[in-house]
Amino acid sequence: MKTALTLLMVLVLALGGYLGVAHFSGGAFPTLGLPLGGELGQLRSISESFMEDLQYKDFKHAASYHQPDVQDTVDIPFLLKRVFVVKPEALEIMEYEVVMADLDSTGDRGRVKLRVKANDLIREQILTRELMLYFKRDGRAAPWYMELEDSLRKDKAEKDKKH
Repeated sequence: MKTALTLLMVLVLALGGYLGVAHFSGGAFPTLGLPLGGELGQLRSISESFMEDLQYKDFKHAASYHQPDVQDTVDIPFLLKRVFVVKPEALEIMEYEVVMADLDSTGDRGRVKLRVKANDLIREQILTRELMLYFKRDGRAAPWYMELEDSLRKDKAEKDKKH
């Protein structure tokens, strides 16, 4: 009985320690489906959900991670073409992983770096790209919104500035 109780206590402490590490790592370790990781864990989860939408070509839902007033104008297929230099219908996203998640000093801006492996179905070659997703919110209680459009689309330079 004493051995079983000791074994149970060691198991409980090990599991508690692991979940503590998973939480303080920002969700970098698997969290067994528990909402751990704080803000970084939330950004990781949003990024993985966004990539799953891209993997299954659900561009309308992928645009929903942007601010509500710009969701209808976000052109996800165009942005994918810019990153992978192939039309989205000829691109098979095979796998992706979150490499890093980071918050700024205010806690209202975040970024998530992903490594994406995709198959170019036309040229029959495997592509690996690193993608940085930027997020912003209007305060601690506000939801996170992606700023993919701003970071990937080439803007025209201002008249008095060089390219």
